This record gives sequence, C-alpha cells and structure tokens, in this order.
Amino acid sequence: MSLSVGVRDLTKSFGQTHALRGVSLDIVAGSIHGLLGPNGSGKSTLIRVLTGIERASGGAVRFDGVEQRALNPAKSRAMGIEFVPQELALIPLVKVWENIVLGDEPDRPFLFKQRGREVTRRVLDELGLDIGVDEDTFMLDPGEQRLVMFARSFHRKARLLIADEPTAGLGEQESRTVLDALKRLNGKGMTILFVSHYLSEVAELCDRVTVLRDGEVSADVQGDEVTEPRLVREMTGVARPKPALRARPSRADPIVEGRHLAMPPLRQLNFKLYANECLGFAGLLGSGRESAINVISGAVRLWGSVRVRGEFMENPREAVQMGLGILSGSRSLAIVPGWNLVKHLSLPRLEKWSRFGIIKDKAEREASSAALERLKVAAEPDHELADLSGGNQQRALMSRWLMCGSQVLLIDEPCVGVDIAARGDLIAAIRDYAAAGSVIVASSDPGDLVECCDRVLCLRSGVVVKELVGDEISEEAIVRAIMTTGDGAKAA
Repeated sequence: MSLSVGVRDLTKSFGQTHALRGVSLDIVAGSIHGLLGPNGSGKSTLIRVLTGIERASGGAVRFDGVEQRALNPAKSRAMGIEFVPQELALIPLVKVWENIVLGDEPDRPFLFKQRGREVTRRVLDELGLDIGVDEDTFMLDPGEQRLVMFARSFHRKARLLIADEPTAGLGEQESRTVLDALKRLNGKGMTILFVSHYLSEVAELCDRVTVLRDGEVSADVQGDEVTEPRLVREMTGVARPKPALRARPSRADPIVEGRHLAMPPLRQLNFKLYANECLGFAGLLGSGRESAINVISGAVRLWGSVRVRGEFMENPREAVQMGLGILSGSRSLAIVPGWNLVKHLSLPRLEKWSRFGIIKDKAEREASSAALERLKVAAEPDHELADLSGGNQQRALMSRWLMCGSQVLLIDEPCVGVDIAARGDLIAAIRDYAAAGSVIVASSDPGDLVECCDRVLCLRSGVVVKELVGDEISEEAIVRAIMTTGDGAKAA
C-alpha cells in the first residue's frame, strides 16, 4: 500500500523566479516525512509538482523507483497520491457519506445511498472516528471536517497522503484528534508527507524532516535528531545581520494604543506604539497576525478600541485623517490599472492638492516627485504603478503616505513579492520612516522583523505569547515563540 518517492535535482522556474533549485529528497515507503520551510521556500511548488499540477523545469521524480514523465493530476491520483490542502475541500451541503465516496459513485444509482453509507461506516470504524455517516458536513467542527478528508483519502486507497498544515486554525483538542488520525493512517501502511509550521507536531510525528530555504534543501534531519531545538536551528538558518538599533524610543505617551482588539482568529491584542519606534507583529497563518493591520486600522474589528494620541479611531477614513498610512499585504488592492504614480500618491488626501474641487497639477506633481525621490523609487511620476517591480511598487505606496504627511505607517507583509536586490532598500526605507515617525509591521517572515523592528510581539492562537525587545530580537527567538510550545511562549 505504501509509496516511496524519490526526487532528484528538481528545478522549477516561473519566469525569472526560481522556486526550486536542485531539490533532492527521499520519502521512504511507510514513513511520515516532514517538510518545513518559511514562506517562499518552495514547499508549495514541490507539492504541486508531486501532484502533477505543475511540471518541473528539470530533474526527475520517481514513484517506487520508476521515473514519472509528463506527470499530471490524473496520473498522480492513479498512483495513489492524495493531497489534503490546508483549506477544507468538502461539499458542505451534503452528508458525510456523500463526501467520502465522492468520485466513487456506483453504476446503479438506486444502490448509491445504501452502498455509500455502508462503505463510509466501515471506513470510519476502521479509522476509529466517531462521526455519523448521515451528519450534515457543514454542521461538523473544523477538526471533524479535516478527519472526513482523511477518511476520503483512506477510502480511495491512498498510498501517499500529503497533509498540508492539517492543524492550522484548530484548537488544542481538535489538533490532537487530527494528529492521532494521521498516526492511525500511517499505522495502516500509508506514507505521509507532513507539512506544518508547528515544530512540536513535526517532532512528534516525523521519522525524517526536509527543510527548504529559498528553493533549496538546507537540512535533512533523521531519527533521534528530529527535535524542536534542532528544527528551530535549521528553520532559522544562518542569521542575517541585524542593523544597529537606534536609540531606544521614548516611553512617554504612546502615539497609538490598542486595547482588547479582537477579530477571529485574533482573540486578544493589546499594544502601545511610541514615537520613533518600529513595532512588529510575528505569527503563523491562523495566529491573528494576518488580520492585525486591518483590525488596528478599523477596516475590520469585532471588539476593542484604538486611540491615536489619546483620541479614539474607529475606521480607515479616520485613521488617514489622524495621520496614519495603511499598506495592505496585497498590493493589487492598492493599485488602479492605468493610473500613473502621481494619481496613486495623491489619492488619499486629494484635498491637499485641490482648490474648489480642481486639482493643482503643479503642486501635486512636485510633491509626488519629492516623495518618490525620498524613498528612491526608480520611476518617473508619469509611469504606471502597475508596470513597476514589486520593490518599486511597495516603496511607491510608502511614498504616498510620506506625501500625505502621515506620521504613522501600518504595513502588512512588506517584502512579499519583492526581489532580494530591492529588499534591502525597502527595509532601509521602513527604518527611515520609523526614525521620522512610527511604524507597525506585520510579517510572516521573521527576517523582516529582525531587520526592521525595535520591538516584536509574537502571536500564537490569537494572543500575544512573547514580547521581544532590542537585542532579544532574532529569527531563532521569533521562530521559537510562534512555532513551538516551549516555556517562553507559555510564560508570556
């Protein structure tokens, strides 16, 4: 039943972007093999190659020692490879048994329900899952829905199960149930490729772990060496140099203060931002970090309050009026196709560049040019923003808030889609902005926060579990706080 997988010198490029650079690994039949790596490391691309969704640019993939050419999703499925994604891939408005036998309908439709219910009950019993075959799928909790996806893979006689972040967003008890189910599947002979950011789970489950960084294998850890401390070291890799810190920001009155902020998955966030400070939020997907900037700006907020210099701020419109600039993690949301840089930069505060409803073109253009020059944007004011590189787009959007006179910048995922060459300039621009005002940065990349921030709040399961200040900030410290359940996280 088990399937062995061999990958040799695998490469995959998307234009000038090299997602995989000579990746080699061996997944032993019957094992649980861990796959780790930060965002952008190549994990998703490798999975897409193994499942036939993407075709490799070079190298070889072997299943049970046989090289697979022209691999596609149908061929991958026929070989017994089942992919359970992080997102729930079920039909919510049908019964549990219908989801499990999906794609395996009998030739005689009048026997479909009877046979489907019998098969599903047998599968659930064999896996020890306490889920009713006639339950409505949408009524199950997220952990139970995840178990239904595993049961469907088992019913399809999967030989290799690729489980991508199977416990993301689940509570402790739900996660425990999912991990136990994976152990049972492995005990019945199924090979499992386990992708997770939670290092305690990887250390518990996996016989061997491959770590990817920048599209390359950076470590291969086996047997007794698969421990949380070892995985933390391999995940962080060679530490990037941290710029010399500025003088510690004044702890007088905070510029921005958030109290009891909540918007699932963010459950409780309290913070203070001081003048000339760069404050970072670190966390995995599902920790609440990904919604922090929107919650602070008031774009979405279920509970809590934000004050700017002592005054309550309720929504993005008020935020801009009170001197806050907001950069979304998705630059595409901030870009109007066909618009040049001047129009993008002046848009939030058009009243500054107009009189009686008429735009003062000369003043608008001069202010745009000065802001672009200050952040070293390699483009002329008449260039379309959509045509610029990722790094130039991000710096141009930062220039917008300089031009508008914003003293505080809220920025989500600052370096996503930015090439290495432009990254240094962008980090420097963020630090310069903080030196003149204040910045809040939320990022899934610990390296961004190490290079930008004077203080970092580490989130896990919707709450802050650790605060790092000054020299305490390092990739290893951030990874340990957000990816493990060690003493540091528990004590915070």
